[in-house]
Amino acid sequence: MASIPTKIGRYDIIELVGRGGMGVLYRARDRMLERDVALKMMHVDFSVDSAARERFEREAKAVARLQHRNVVTIHELGSADGSPYIVMEFLGGQDLDVRIRDGVPMTLTEKLDVAIQLCEGLGYAHEQGIVHRDIKPGNVRVLEDGTVKILDFGIAKFAVNSVTQSGSILGTPSYMAPEQVMGQPVDGRADLFSAGVLLYEVLSGKKPFTGDAPTAVVYQIMHVEPPPIHDAAPELPEALNEIVTRALAKNPNERYARASEMAADLQMVKMMLDLPLGNGEKASTGNTGKLNATLIREKTGSAATAAALNQRMRGSAVAAVADAAPRAGVEDHSRKSLVWIVGAIGVVVLGILGYLVFGNRSSAPAGASTTAEGTSAPASGGGEANAGAAASSDASIVISSSPSGAAIKMNGVDTGKVTPAAVPVGTGSDHVVELSLAGYDTMTASLTDAEITAGKREFRLSRPAGPVRLTVSAPFPFELVQGGKVLSAAATTHEVTLQPGSAAVTARNRELLLNTPVSVDFQRPRLEVTLPALGGLTIYSSGETCSITVDGQDLGFPPIVRKPAAAGTHTVAIKCPDGKTDSRRQAVTAGQTATVTF
Repeated sequence: MASIPTKIGRYDIIELVGRGGMGVLYRARDRMLERDVALKMMHVDFSVDSAARERFEREAKAVARLQHRNVVTIHELGSADGSPYIVMEFLGGQDLDVRIRDGVPMTLTEKLDVAIQLCEGLGYAHEQGIVHRDIKPGNVRVLEDGTVKILDFGIAKFAVNSVTQSGSILGTPSYMAPEQVMGQPVDGRADLFSAGVLLYEVLSGKKPFTGDAPTAVVYQIMHVEPPPIHDAAPELPEALNEIVTRALAKNPNERYARASEMAADLQMVKMMLDLPLGNGEKASTGNTGKLNATLIREKTGSAATAAALNQRMRGSAVAAVADAAPRAGVEDHSRKSLVWIVGAIGVVVLGILGYLVFGNRSSAPAGASTTAEGTSAPASGGGEANAGAAASSDASIVISSSPSGAAIKMNGVDTGKVTPAAVPVGTGSDHVVELSLAGYDTMTASLTDAEITAGKREFRLSRPAGPVRLTVSAPFPFELVQGGKVLSAAATTHEVTLQPGSAAVTARNRELLLNTPVSVDFQRPRLEVTLPALGGLTIYSSGETCSITVDGQDLGFPPIVRKPAAAGTHTVAIKCPDGKTDSRRQAVTAGQTATVTF
């Protein structure tokens, strides 16, 4: 067995955390910033393929820009002896596959919360144009406080694939979408298929696609519908069966289009589980669970009318009463007790109906109006038309936000609810929602008729702009420049506080051809940036009297220039006495020397 290194870059190795087919994961100590980190060293040597290294770095840098509470934070990308490594935040808790394998008990609400956070993290990544490609329990970390962190984002697989099998399939067979199995281009919907497999496994304890060999699993993914999740877990609400089935659709066009939609439906189920019944139970199983599933199904796109839904609700309410009556000790002569139970459940049913059904304006057929009885009638003016108008004034909409927990005001009135929640729209032509959450900017927006008809609206809250404590480090000295003036003298690490609206900051070292802008997000109180290691630049000139400049810096008339250079793209130009001029754009990669010949 290979010995464990004591140091990698500026990191002291503390312990070996795990080994895999693509790399080794260590717990390490950042000597400069004095913090523990996770360092993944990959089993690949980029020194033999500079093009593969460039592809990997483009992919890795894109992922490193992701900043979300449900996505692991990447601190640095580096290399040692030609092999790349990734430095990430060190996390506690357990990977989801460990919890599944060890049988760690989780309530249904906890399982849904894991799936919701997974979808929220994926939704953010997809908005940035990043597809994970390898969602599985081993890449989902559950921290001690219940926070979910998505790991990897396929960087390690991409690194190995770039050098060994360019263009081949990325992913883990049991969790791969059909288009992924076929090696076709994938988008975020492939991640949602994988999330559906994970949700099926967490809820039922079984994988939807199984076999004695990977080829058997792949065949099932391509051609076989998985057993309904109710077969393994009949106590689950029907809505979960529908959500999983939609996520596992073999045709991407039949799945959720966005992760936020899947998260919203899961949030709705979670809300329904917490609805109290008149007998003190929660609406999580049995007939009430089926009722909740029906309501969710109608709210998320069914074309059934409000009248049909109302009829199903009455049938479910009767079944719920019949189920509750024996437990409450109701006998034939105890009418008062029975009336109390019917009334209590009736309040729940009517409340749900008012909030979730009458708000769905699209449920009534074209040319018809909804009456006070919940049935559909022709719009012919007079009393019936007025009844339809009265019903529409009770419309409601589900308001959700990322992050959740924001207080909701509708038309300036506090609803007493926090996201996600169904709230009445109110009367009038203007429907203005206001969301407020500590630590985030208050958001105000007008609801459109289309959104009210759809019955839901999602918001992404942003943090207020404020001072940023910026830390910039590199394995070489440089200075920070702001507005043309030196903000911090040459050093390998800088810590400065920047105010919103201040001039842009640039990391500069003229000798190393470094003049790199530092991107600052004023919605984050603290920001850490690590500049890549140096590369090299060699320039050959055909004329001894031709001057050479790099990024506008005059290097004189040497026929050959060899010097260290900052990673990035540089402009190399030549100017000769006879009027000949030429200019090239040359990329320099950390740890490698680029060559320009004129």
